[in-house]
Amino acid sequence: MSGIVDQLPTLLGVVVGGLMSYVVGALTERSRWRRQQETRWDGQLLQAYSDYSHAVKECATRYQRLAAHRGLTDHPAPLEPTDVELEQAATIEGRRSAMVEALSLLTDAATAEAVQKLNRCVWHLEWLARGQLAGDPTSWTQAFSDYRAARVEFYRHARRSLRIAEIGTLREVPWPPPWRPVRNPSDP
Repeated sequence: MSGIVDQLPTLLGVVVGGLMSYVVGALTERSRWRRQQETRWDGQLLQAYSDYSHAVKECATRYQRLAAHRGLTDHPAPLEPTDVELEQAATIEGRRSAMVEALSLLTDAATAEAVQKLNRCVWHLEWLARGQLAGDPTSWTQAFSDYRAARVEFYRHARRSLRIAEIGTLREVPWPPPWRPVRNPSDP
């Protein structure tokens, strides 16, 4: 009996060592799995942000060109609001709208709020460009300025949600740029 008692500390050490080895291995594996999941979702979120940003830019550019035809702004390539052009604008808007769904699933609350604000600004541009809302060059300039500010805010939140370092404070770039001739609202 004394032989078993003498070996008990050794057996107990082996059991405790085995349990500790298992626990450390399980914790390490769990941590690695979490990192892989974060990387996977971050990649999908980055793609969703990128796709959405591109769609928003495409909408804003299209609306700016339609607004130029209405005399609300200057653009080197105004678009006449024909049925074909309005249908293409609707298609672009539909694509942008669909991309919001992926963002709603993947992003955090602050970024989702920035997306909502940016959407409202894009819709404001659309309504002005399509003539669904009475506007003049001043109201277009304000709406476009609001859109640009909302886009910057969205980018700031998107970068934060992806844990990308802040790029610092950007100074506001004037719009229209100083090299562009100023249009007198009374000009035809």
